[in-house]
Amino acid sequence: MDIERLRVYFNDPKTVEHYMKAVANVGLWESERILFDRHFEMGDSLLDLGCGAGRITMVLKQLGFEEVVGADLAEKMVTQAKEIAGFLKVAVPFRVEDATRMRFPSERFDGVIFGFNGLMQIPGRSNRRKAMQEVRRVVKPGGRFIFTTLDREDSFYATIFKYETNYAHDLSRNSQVLEYGDRHFETEHGITFMHVPTRSEVLEDLEACDWERVDDCMRSEIADESPEVEAFSENCRFWVAKKPML
Repeated sequence: MDIERLRVYFNDPKTVEHYMKAVANVGLWESERILFDRHFEMGDSLLDLGCGAGRITMVLKQLGFEEVVGADLAEKMVTQAKEIAGFLKVAVPFRVEDATRMRFPSERFDGVIFGFNGLMQIPGRSNRRKAMQEVRRVVKPGGRFIFTTLDREDSFYATIFKYETNYAHDLSRNSQVLEYGDRHFETEHGITFMHVPTRSEVLEDLEACDWERVDDCMRSEIADESPEVEAFSENCRFWVAKKPML
């Protein structure tokens, strides 16, 4: 899996429709609402990276955040987000951006969100670190970065990754696997990619990219989610990091 194949997957009409339905049927998770309220101020300028059809972006604007910008790798996702925003009369700009090489100026935002495990859908650890470094670049000193990952040590994924010789995870036999923790799985929208890290792996990446960890915990520890949220997404780990002050 590479960036271009990922772009094709997220531009597929079925994938776009899936994310479009999430805007209406899922909305903001309760855990997201709690963390955004805890770490962001209404006057903050926020970037919703990997915004999809705008599930998080538009709710943040409706909640009263002063400036919210949505960005996604997939052109058709951005087109759909713009159409929904226009229909709802929510004044939010959306643009196509690659998280590993964004066109925003440095120190542009007070905070960045990379929701729904989007960071871990970037193939290759070096590319994920590029994205972390890019987020750090566009955030002001003291700004927060909130993102989610799956957790390879959580009970569900600990079982899936129990045997390293399983072909799906075997680096020596499966050419699609770049790193242990990579997972290619088929959805109703096609084959997609997700890297499932350990907690220590993410901590190493944060340190390597000069982020200060503020907090991390599983979603289930933050809030009880609605049936719609739990059907849409499995339990994940929330991360809150801070760009050091100058």
